[in-house]
Amino acid sequence: MQWHRRRDLEGGKELGVWLLVADDGSVERELYVESHEYRGGDFDVYTTADDEWTHEGEFETSEEAFARAQALLESSSHAVESDGLA
Repeated sequence: MQWHRRRDLEGGKELGVWLLVADDGSVERELYVESHEYRGGDFDVYTTADDEWTHEGEFETSEEAFARAQALLESSSHAVESDGLA
């Protein structure tokens, strides 16, 4: 199982999406960095598994949100695709 950065973002508010993909190709977990600037908000980090969403934090800057996402990836017991953190 390995984390892969998704490149085809949808909706315009998603700044970063990582998918934890099993060997059979199924997605086991997702990690999102989202911008809510369009509605006067900040940046949020979410994880989801089995349709259960967890809010991992709200941040004033995208740098802070990506730092939280990076910490979540690093604390995972699964590898991160080498080009997935660009």
